[in-house]
Amino acid sequence: MSPEKRPFQLLVVDNETSSRKLMADTLKKEGYGVTTAATCEKARELIRREKFDLVLAGLTPDNQTGLEVAQCLRTNSPGTEFIVVTSEGSAFSVGELIQAGAADYLTKPLVSEHLRLRVKKALELRRMKEELTTLRQHVAMSYGFDNIIGVSRVMKKLKATARRVAATDITVLITGPSGTGKELFARAIHHHFNRRDRRFVAIDCGAIPEQLLESELFGHTKGSFTSAHQSRTGLLAAADGGTVFLDELNNMPMPVQAKLLRFLQDSVIRPVGTSKTHKVDVRIIGATNKDLAEMVSANRFREDLYYRLNVIPLYLPPLSERPEDIEVLTEYFLRKIATELERPAFTISREAVAKLRRYHWPGNVRELENTLKRAVALSRETVLDADSIVFVGPLVRPEEPTNKEATVEEGTHRLSLKVGRLDDTQRTLILKALDQNDWNFTRTAAQLGIGRTTLWRKIKKYNLSRETAGEVTA
Repeated sequence: MSPEKRPFQLLVVDNETSSRKLMADTLKKEGYGVTTAATCEKARELIRREKFDLVLAGLTPDNQTGLEVAQCLRTNSPGTEFIVVTSEGSAFSVGELIQAGAADYLTKPLVSEHLRLRVKKALELRRMKEELTTLRQHVAMSYGFDNIIGVSRVMKKLKATARRVAATDITVLITGPSGTGKELFARAIHHHFNRRDRRFVAIDCGAIPEQLLESELFGHTKGSFTSAHQSRTGLLAAADGGTVFLDELNNMPMPVQAKLLRFLQDSVIRPVGTSKTHKVDVRIIGATNKDLAEMVSANRFREDLYYRLNVIPLYLPPLSERPEDIEVLTEYFLRKIATELERPAFTISREAVAKLRRYHWPGNVRELENTLKRAVALSRETVLDADSIVFVGPLVRPEEPTNKEATVEEGTHRLSLKVGRLDDTQRTLILKALDQNDWNFTRTAAQLGIGRTTLWRKIKKYNLSRETAGEVTA
């Protein structure tokens, strides 16, 4: 055992002197800190006063020592593991003691090797439980409401409402444009309630083919359809005890809407291909970027399902409606990007912030993050200026005449790769990115916010090469 680490602290409780001494001597040789107690009263006193990682308790004929120690641990030290030590042939209820919290049991006469192995196993179980608790706390902190960035009045009100709703099992419907953080809110609600220790399952209803969505949600039995070569548990059952996030609900076909409605009414699922049903305990959080009420009017979404889902509505407004959040989001994303890239902290000029605030952000928070990633990739400085901010997207707006030749707005340097020709500014930006990434197309495309295939087409079409990169750095 490493001398730098605190040795595991063990408590040995046994009214038989020889057994107590054997266990203590064996475990001390393994480097553990060992305290002994001959009576249950003494053990309770020690447990209340000191912190132990593991308790080994010898049983009296009526099991009282084990049960009393287990009760004392549950009250005063719930994280401590517990091993029962009993005489061979004695009548005791293993199930009763396991239910009371015992991790394992040993039988007298004790074998030193068995003792060492059981203790090692119980302490490893304790270590794993502590790591799992730490991980869950870390995840909860990562997805907590404090990590939803926003200082605007509307965001503060939204977070306050979501916190109150999280403490219940009420169904929530989150609406708002794409990129506003609907899944982030759903995860925060999940991790703010007692379901946090169970699964959070996110399902994009628009990404699953209509004919497979029912099977994905409710499961299916072997042979229920052509490609059902084996039975499969649905995602609702897999999330039992946890939360299911149904994103893009507007894409759910009518037959599946009917089954979801039934599930919301009685919490019962019936896999495809069987008449058997079973209960599933999950919380449903729905999300959409469409107007479901309008879809109900157009007979494209069930009215009864809409009202079942829309118990607590949360509307996330577009970023353009809360410009006061842009600066704090920018600071947050720049810190995050610097950490991911293992680079010094980035700052941004007031002119660049003003430029960000003037933009209309059709892609919302997600587009802001990508814009800042692109700015960091294209800048050689740790201070981002206005010229580092490049917006990606088609320039043609609805009120403008359609034109196959895209132009670049003065002072904006919008990089438009979907329409029009590649102008000098765009060409320079792409060459810079290629040069900084040593002509790695995957990284360059990611930094520019375009697809790898699109980047390759542009390189071929405009005859870009490593030699032309010299024009940028010259």
